[in-house]
Amino acid sequence: MILSYLCVFVSLWQFVLADSDACSNSLTISSQSDVNNLTSCEKIEGSITIASSFNGALTLSGVEEIQGSFVAESVSGLSAIVAPDLDKVQGSITISNLDTLSTITMGALSQVSMGVTITGNPELHMVAFQQLEQVQGQLTLSGPFNSVSLPSLDQVEGQTSIRSSGSMACNTLNALKSKGVFRGSYTCSESSSGLSGGAKAGIAIGVILGVLIIVGAIWFILRRRRQNRRALGGPSTTSATSPPLSSPVQTEKTVTPTETPSPTEESRLRMPRKPVGSAIFLDSRSIHEASNGRTPVREYYELDAGPVSGSHQRPIHPEA
Repeated sequence: MILSYLCVFVSLWQFVLADSDACSNSLTISSQSDVNNLTSCEKIEGSITIASSFNGALTLSGVEEIQGSFVAESVSGLSAIVAPDLDKVQGSITISNLDTLSTITMGALSQVSMGVTITGNPELHMVAFQQLEQVQGQLTLSGPFNSVSLPSLDQVEGQTSIRSSGSMACNTLNALKSKGVFRGSYTCSESSSGLSGGAKAGIAIGVILGVLIIVGAIWFILRRRRQNRRALGGPSTTSATSPPLSSPVQTEKTVTPTETPSPTEESRLRMPRKPVGSAIFLDSRSIHEASNGRTPVREYYELDAGPVSGSHQRPIHPEA
């Protein structure tokens, strides 16, 4: 019985020693199982290095302080680094040349004593340290970043160099520079060709369509205005530039009451309309007019214009 208790005590003591050794020494992590052995360590007294054979996402939970450095370099299979409880790193943070790394999550990190270097990670498009306040050394960020978020940053003692080949803008970081956050030298360069070829083509197509729409709208407005002018009887654009054509329609001259007609015109106006019928000339020739159905047909005789001789001339009204 005593021997059983002694074995249990020895096992616990070995576990405590092993756990103490894990928390007090520098570590090289090859898999997530190695990381899980550190969940009871709030403080790592040495450094943490990620082995080149590590594959997948790394989740470091429970660790609040690393008194050494955190290093991940040339690890081709590392896709994400998640350390939600990490608050302080007394050494430096180096994350470089990771071909598949797409995510870095250190939401509680507030202080790095020696410096932060994040370079050469082609799949890392966003860097966000929401609680980071102080970096005692240098701050070097380089990659295809679309966003770099350092909203709580208050002090960087060393050199600051930020370069992006993505669509990141330096406006926010420049505002921190104007507040005196960067005590050393500061450079921030953004890509002049941050947009992809597809985005540029889309913008070009949009501009062309916009121009076509504007031109079409102007043409429609001018056409509608021209139609309105024609409808209102106003001058059109063609009549303003070309001389007016003479109208082929001739209007009759009307006699106004103020005008005095000439004797010839007066006699023509007073002359009654010739009754419909037939006129018989003295030379036995007759002229007939068609009846309009209302005027009775009567015969009229007309004297010959020549001299009166014999019976050639007949009276114009023989019944009288």
